[in-house]
Amino acid sequence: MRLLTQALVLLFLINLTCFCTSSKSDRSGINSVETSKKDSSLTIAFGSCNKQYKPQPLWQPIISNHPDLWIWLGDIIYSDTEDDPDFIRKNYAKQNKKKGYQALKSSTKVIGVWDDHDYGQNDGGKYYALKDSSQQILLDFLEVPKDSPRRTRKGVYSSEVIQKNSLSVKIILLDTRYHRDDEDDENPETTILGEEQWKWLKEEISSSHENLLIIGSEIQVIPKEHRFEKWENFPNEREKLLKLIATHNKPTIIISGDRHIAEISEIKLPKMDFPVLEITSSGMTHTYIGQVNETNKYRKGEISQELNFGLIKASFNKEGNLFVDMQVRGKDNKKLLEETNTY
Repeated sequence: MRLLTQALVLLFLINLTCFCTSSKSDRSGINSVETSKKDSSLTIAFGSCNKQYKPQPLWQPIISNHPDLWIWLGDIIYSDTEDDPDFIRKNYAKQNKKKGYQALKSSTKVIGVWDDHDYGQNDGGKYYALKDSSQQILLDFLEVPKDSPRRTRKGVYSSEVIQKNSLSVKIILLDTRYHRDDEDDENPETTILGEEQWKWLKEEISSSHENLLIIGSEIQVIPKEHRFEKWENFPNEREKLLKLIATHNKPTIIISGDRHIAEISEIKLPKMDFPVLEITSSGMTHTYIGQVNETNKYRKGEISQELNFGLIKASFNKEGNLFVDMQVRGKDNKKLLEETNTY
């Protein structure tokens, strides 16, 4: 009888361990991931601008950091087309067969959004004819369940909560393509996110009680001065987003891609106790090869033009305060940029 009791207790503990390390969905539809990796820091890796037909030397350095989560920030593939969704699907299939990417998927949960070249149209917005087909193809690539709310939502925006020990992080991924108007400096009503996504975003931020909020945007939010795609091209939308972040007044980091460079920007918002930092990581297979002389009054440190990926490591220090180490790394896991903050 004693042996039977011990066996039942052991079986219960095994089942409990499996339950605590599995992915699950809560009632709100937010995906929640609990991780049991041994490193005490919660590590999130991310990247963008990845040509499926070029060498991809960053997967091993990424894996060596033992990320608890990988985030695609767009341009997962380059697959511009006006009328052939199968072309997009085939290029995702090519990417999915990459051995390095397969190795990452075997150990790390993957989430993501698109930018323009995996959306299917350079600088594309709401008028792209294949956007609904392209959405389903992306969700197939990300292995999103067929019954997920993302399958019927207009756009690929989503949220994720990841937990490790007593630390929790909420990741909000925005879709800056599906609802995006054409740029029009004379019309203050032009939008990036669209009415429904704005409504969703306000609810996601207001309901967030996690230790850290990460907002993923395919295009840059904080920098204003360069000539490329950015939130400042829709100044009312940028102001609206920053005000919403400030109203939340909790530790917040923005991650972005698109630019074929890496940099870290910081802005101090009125009535907010913490500065907001933005880590731009781009690209994974190619970067801008000319001289970059652009101004960014919010930049901290230098620009990197090496192949790169981003890392966020969050933990509690000895005093019980949230400590976040934000890095950009490159080939051979070389550290290119770094900023830290204690909240």
